[in-house]
Amino acid sequence: MSSRTWKHRTHRAPSRKEKAESVNRIRRLLNTADIVARGRVERLIPFWPIEWIEGLQRYRLRSIVRHAYNTVRFYREAMDERGLRPKDFQIVEDLSRLPLIDSKTVRDNTEGFLSTYHTEDSWQASYSSGCTSGVRRVIYWDNASVLRKLACHERDRVVFRNLVGQRASHRHMHISTTGSAYVEMRPLWEASTFISRNPHHHHDVSADEPFEFVAEHINAVRPHVVSSYGSYAEHFFRFLADRQLSIAAPRVWIHGADLLSPSGRDLIENTFGCPTYSTYGATETERLGFQCERRQGFHLNVDLCEVRLVDEEGEDVEPGESGEVVTSNLHNQATVLLNYRLGDNAVMASEPCSCGRTLPLLERLEGRVSEMLYLPDGRSISRLTLEELYYDELKPTLQFQVVCAASGQMRWRIVPFSGADRDALRRHLLEKCRAVIGKDIQAAVEFVENIPTSPNGKFIHVVSQPAGPYGPKSIMGQEG
Repeated sequence: MSSRTWKHRTHRAPSRKEKAESVNRIRRLLNTADIVARGRVERLIPFWPIEWIEGLQRYRLRSIVRHAYNTVRFYREAMDERGLRPKDFQIVEDLSRLPLIDSKTVRDNTEGFLSTYHTEDSWQASYSSGCTSGVRRVIYWDNASVLRKLACHERDRVVFRNLVGQRASHRHMHISTTGSAYVEMRPLWEASTFISRNPHHHHDVSADEPFEFVAEHINAVRPHVVSSYGSYAEHFFRFLADRQLSIAAPRVWIHGADLLSPSGRDLIENTFGCPTYSTYGATETERLGFQCERRQGFHLNVDLCEVRLVDEEGEDVEPGESGEVVTSNLHNQATVLLNYRLGDNAVMASEPCSCGRTLPLLERLEGRVSEMLYLPDGRSISRLTLEELYYDELKPTLQFQVVCAASGQMRWRIVPFSGADRDALRRHLLEKCRAVIGKDIQAAVEFVENIPTSPNGKFIHVVSQPAGPYGPKSIMGQEG
């Protein structure tokens, strides 16, 4: 009689760490599936009938207003003071019943705009550059919104994929500063999803690295796409032109956060043969708009962030007229910002873009309100207009900055090309000042080795304040 020996096999219960890892894998899998599904829809939204987009906008408007009233002290108090309730906000035009706020309002009352629904475990902090107010501000984004950004970016990824001209994976190089939103948000994206960042296809370079190192890295990697701040791209290519260096030009250079000057764009596209593509966003709004393949204006994501343009009195301006950008973020539930003066001047198009996208079109972005040149006679000149006026005179410069005082003193700080004729450059600038701005301006030209950037790596071209009781009598010694 044969006997069979049974071995008793014990099953070890999973440890707490293993359970947590299992739950985390499931959560990451669900997040990834959600982002992929949302991304397929996001690619189509810019082409939806405008009535559909406005319907989605109204849905998000009502949701964020209810959330603001229930959990955000500033808006609860503002609505109570005005006898308003969330049901009074049915369309985006109703947001004008709330007070206009700006960067100083938020900086002085950060906690008042923070939702009590969220805690430190459910938000991510992002810091503004402080280019408008001079002081960096912290803006909190709830984790769900941070993850949804990956899907929302499909709206403009479609465009630059078309510009790159290939369907397969492409090599992408990010040139960014330590405090940029991309660097701050990336750890959450990587920890919460399985969306791959193959090191062969994604390369990160610090904007603090010397230009020579960045040029060598681009030649070694040969990326199809490079992204950076606009001012960084301009200074980088001006450096290459000055040193007579060449790079393996990417198929497209994406820039955001600040603008290229007309001469800078001309240099990058026509001298180096590198097409440029721009997105429009801010720490407070994230991706507010994007260019299409025609690169004529910005298609505004109004279902995510409502946009209107106002004059100095806060009244809406008509399409074709210049006004200050006022936005209401409809999807961030941590730091809630409604009716927020972004600090940019822009012009809204009166006709839709011929590309087929139905999103409203920002025809022209004129730059930061803080980078307006204010003259003693009451005139003001935007930074881009200034650069267009001085297009030829600024060609032999690596960097420039204009410092203008209410008293009529103006100083040009210039970092010239190494072989530039400084005497001729000074003479041409001063002659142009007398012709364009007037003989009453006391203009001077100072040649410097370097002009520092803001803490977030952005470059300030104009330091100026309108005349008034609160403006300084002279800022000729003030650093930008």
